[in-house]
Amino acid sequence: MREDPITLYIATNAKGDFANGTIYLDDGETYSYKKGEYAYWGIIFKKEHDYLHTIINKNLDKKGTLDSDIQIDKIIIRGAKFYPRTAHIYLDDFNPEPLDFEHDRETHVMEIKSPNAYITRDFRIDLHS
Repeated sequence: MREDPITLYIATNAKGDFANGTIYLDDGETYSYKKGEYAYWGIIFKKEHDYLHTIINKNLDKKGTLDSDIQIDKIIIRGAKFYPRTAHIYLDDFNPEPLDFEHDRETHVMEIKSPNAYITRDFRIDLHS
């Protein structure tokens, strides 16, 4: 269960143009976090301009050395008040990879399926409308 994939939920502000949050991970059993075996990451969703929203995952504490293989199974954005046409993820190699997604125009919920991203690795997702 500790290494199971996760679903990342993003709840935007009332305007649907910003959200942020953090994730903290350690082994959950020992005091190894005192030796730097932890991860502290931040996720930001924001509207860059009328035709682009981004999701950025960044390391917030470089002292943390935990490199987990916990994969993000899907991303659900609540309050996505735009109409996405394409979605791409940028990983280590900076080559855009297309993503599958669904968007409900009535509920403003967007689901990005299988982004193949890890919670403790840098990535950026571009959502073009």
